[in-house]
Amino acid sequence: MNARAAAAYSYILRPPVALFLLAFFIRLAYILFVSRGELSPDSYDWMATGWQIAQGQGFGGSWRPPGYAFFLGGMFFIFGKSVIAVLIAQALLGAGTCVLAYKTAATILNTATGRITGTLAAFYPYFIAYSADVLSETLLTFLLAAAVFFIVRTSREPGWKNMAASGLLIGLTALTKSTTLPFFLLACAWLWWQTGKFKTGFIVGTFTLLAIAPWTLRNYYHYDQGYVMPVSTPWYTLYCASCDEALYAEMRGETDVPSDKNARSLIDPPDLEYISSLPVPERDKLCREKALTWIKGNPDKFLTLVRLRFVHFWRLYPMMAYKWQKYAAMATSGLYIPLCLIGIFLSIREFKKTSLLLALFVSYTAVHLFFFSMIRYRVPIDTFIIMFAAHTLERAYTALTRSRAHARMAGTR
Repeated sequence: MNARAAAAYSYILRPPVALFLLAFFIRLAYILFVSRGELSPDSYDWMATGWQIAQGQGFGGSWRPPGYAFFLGGMFFIFGKSVIAVLIAQALLGAGTCVLAYKTAATILNTATGRITGTLAAFYPYFIAYSADVLSETLLTFLLAAAVFFIVRTSREPGWKNMAASGLLIGLTALTKSTTLPFFLLACAWLWWQTGKFKTGFIVGTFTLLAIAPWTLRNYYHYDQGYVMPVSTPWYTLYCASCDEALYAEMRGETDVPSDKNARSLIDPPDLEYISSLPVPERDKLCREKALTWIKGNPDKFLTLVRLRFVHFWRLYPMMAYKWQKYAAMATSGLYIPLCLIGIFLSIREFKKTSLLLALFVSYTAVHLFFFSMIRYRVPIDTFIIMFAAHTLERAYTALTRSRAHARMAGTR
């Protein structure tokens, strides 16, 4: 083996590189040989919007945040309306998420936990499956992992480059899903606490606003009434999520068939078609009034809805899926969530660092209790659930190794 080949071989064996390649080829194999191009119903709406953007026809409505639509628009502009190009790009993003998870866990906890985290993420069924679907989860998971990685780095090295990267990534994540914004407000406060300097959180927050500002200004000038909407409107979704139909949808039991166009997991209010036809400022005003009126007039129903959504959000396996998919979930997230709880307890001495992730769990869950909740919406934070689960496994392995070493020493006496 010559020196150049030896250097290349040594580079590939480096943990981050090896992890990236492992995760990428797992996802690529799934895309090419297992998924068979089967897409979710929502995928076609995303692709339609992305194709509009690629052809220069504009974004259209405001119900969805723009991040993933513009990602698709960019891919379609470069490669044409190629689903396979999108899926390969998502395989790369998924592999990148595993590396970011590895590095973040190694920084917050320890290197061994980082390696376990990256490996578990590489084989995690939800991450693999969503990389083969045209949905925003893979992009959002990557951006959230990247944002958290740079927030942690900024807490240790609060230079301008790290602060700018943190803020811009926070903004891009929020433009992909606006329900992450409450967490990022907490993250800015966390940076103030970690560094002891208010300006650290303030500067990161400023870069976040700079990232969001172009889209906010677009919305302001796009609507005749100068409607202020930072990312996407919450009131339309809140109305759909705060009504008798939403409660009924949450109370339905499990099925062994995935949700599709003929078996919808959500049920719309009866006047939604009329409301959807209204101009956005008028629509949102009406939706806000209807949603708040229902919540105030039905406190018992609303509390029941919140409780059901909490259970739905943190289920160990999906409500509407084939049995084999439920078994696969139970063998992975079904184990990781309990191990995560143990890992949170075991890392209590590192609370000042891990509190960032705990704030993510609490804020991200709380937001979805007011809107819609399903395991698919939880997937972007599964990276950090896996991280705490990996810490439990690392501590268990360390304890077992020490026990065996003590037993051997006792046997030699």
